[in-house]
Amino acid sequence: MPIQKLHIGSRASRLAVIQVDELRTMIAEACREISVTHETFQSAGDLDKKTSLLNNKQDDLWTDVLDQAVLDGRIDVAVHSAKDLPDQLHADLMILALTRSPDETDAFVGRESLGKLPAGSRIGTSSGLRRESVARLRPDCELVAVRGTIEERLAQIDAGELDGLIVATVALKRLGLEYRITGIMPWEGFPLQGQLAVVGRRDNRALRRFFEPFDVRREYGEVTLVGAGPGDPDLITLKGVKALRSADCVMYDYLVHKAILEHAPQAEKVYVGKRKGDHTLLQQELCRLIRQQALEGKKVVRLKGGDPLIFGRGADEINYLRKYHMRVHVIPGVSSATGIPSRLGMPLTARDYSSSVAFLSAHQAEETAVRNDAIQVPQGVDTLVFLMGLSKLEEIVIAVRGSGRDVATPVAIISRGTRYDEAIVTGDLGNIVDRARAVNAQPPALIVIGKVVTFYRPERDRETIVYTGTHPDKYRSMGSLIHLPMIEISAAEITGAQTDQLIADLPAYDIILLTSRFAVVHFLELARRRPAMSGLLAEKDIVVIGKDTAQALMDADYHPRYVASDETSRGLFKLLTQNYDVKGKRILFPRSNLPNPYLKTELEKRGAQVTQLTVYINAPTAKAELPTGQVDKIIFTSPSTVNSFLDKYQSIPADWTILSKGPVTQQALRDHNYESEMMIYG
Repeated sequence: MPIQKLHIGSRASRLAVIQVDELRTMIAEACREISVTHETFQSAGDLDKKTSLLNNKQDDLWTDVLDQAVLDGRIDVAVHSAKDLPDQLHADLMILALTRSPDETDAFVGRESLGKLPAGSRIGTSSGLRRESVARLRPDCELVAVRGTIEERLAQIDAGELDGLIVATVALKRLGLEYRITGIMPWEGFPLQGQLAVVGRRDNRALRRFFEPFDVRREYGEVTLVGAGPGDPDLITLKGVKALRSADCVMYDYLVHKAILEHAPQAEKVYVGKRKGDHTLLQQELCRLIRQQALEGKKVVRLKGGDPLIFGRGADEINYLRKYHMRVHVIPGVSSATGIPSRLGMPLTARDYSSSVAFLSAHQAEETAVRNDAIQVPQGVDTLVFLMGLSKLEEIVIAVRGSGRDVATPVAIISRGTRYDEAIVTGDLGNIVDRARAVNAQPPALIVIGKVVTFYRPERDRETIVYTGTHPDKYRSMGSLIHLPMIEISAAEITGAQTDQLIADLPAYDIILLTSRFAVVHFLELARRRPAMSGLLAEKDIVVIGKDTAQALMDADYHPRYVASDETSRGLFKLLTQNYDVKGKRILFPRSNLPNPYLKTELEKRGAQVTQLTVYINAPTAKAELPTGQVDKIIFTSPSTVNSFLDKYQSIPADWTILSKGPVTQQALRDHNYESEMMIYG
């Protein structure tokens, strides 16, 4: 049954009444013709104006009486300032709606601006966070705890008891006191500041449906923390890959292998740093950026090395977003603490060697230049694993030896674990510092201490391969793959008018040619945007080159009529002329921007009408440094990768074995006087 009457409860202050009036206006503007009544209450915070809020630990100080009235059935809903909500509502209550905030900032009200106040001025504030923020800006001022309504606090300035006051900007605006603002503060306001929270009974489905249209959370996106694994891009989970494929925005740090980002070709990528000594974004700034993206309705993936909740500040991000009532999901990752030793055949626990393991960070949460707490090492643990500890290796060794470990205890330092450029140095507590210094061990590094280190045996037979294409996953089993892409693929600009014309012409085409998986992806993206085009495509003969292109087409629920096993333009031409009388046939050829006139020329010689459509751009990448250290092989996947590599580096190192995918790529290498020793088809 539709809601006919609504009895609202709120606090009795003028600001609280105005906030209820805001909600009433929203209801009226939504054409909800119901009878709305309003009752006011005194909360515990209203009754006790003497106890400083800095000392009062009651979580529901401003909401207790109102929420109890909802539970008792005396009111239907309570309207709160959302920032006053307790961390946990009663189990039978829920937030039915959060409204949008008109202003989230804090304002300064004073005789003059905060910066011009003389030393010793008295500034009023009601919260610890604001107190800390003001103290950083004006440590020479006296900070005073204030209580009471906004009007009562302002009266203390007028009476000369205070020289200034920090207060929510939106409160002054709602009260018509905006003219009192002297300045806007440079910090982030309280979570949910300015938003109203409508709280009702969880079991009242009618009220839940009624308030759903007013709930701004419906417009929020969602945030997923994804563990990228310890380094090797193949060690991300399948669920993590699925999250990346559907992401609108991916925020990643330096621990994440760039190849993992290829799972999110459509997403905006934001590098957020987080390397020791090189934090591109402070944690608080990063949290704000994540929230801003989610406020825009985006699916945000926060991609973190290892597991997101092991020494990864993931808890900080979860807590921050939960304060704003945003949906946060976590997809676990293979932690570097376990994945790196396992990849090396180094068990962290093993019968007769170790029955216990401790994971430790060498850095403390509050560590500063003037405070550097001693590293604490647990007693009675067989295996110790230190993350982020290379810069404190000497302190770690001192602490571990001080805990009673023998100087001969084995130690391994694994830099860039599970990656192609992994570097390992082993020793014992007596010599590991000198050995690490001798080889210039580099972060990120994992330090393993204990008898289990003796399980490690160096690998001698895994080849290092440079891959120049755009789809490295299928080649990773060949060895340690270094992805050095020579080309980058992007969508061509196709206007709405061009798409309309394509749809109008599509019924007249007899055959569609697709010669790469990129042609499939970008051509079908047009169809995804225009459903009418999808139906027309289902009726067409689609002819493709190679199994990769065919698979990309089938992944999109289309099926090729013919697949050319000879993965060349000549092979496709032969297939077409064997299966069609092409004379008079109209053929659509979605392709890249790179010239390759063979198919169009030869088909038109046979009387076909060929329309070429550029759907993607194949462009060379920016020049990157060639990998250092031992490289065994290099794989070229297309003539464009060959040309781009030689344009950048002039020559292929003589000691690299050259592999090519297909005869066309092999011929491109021959044109530059290089032979590929082996053909790769895939």
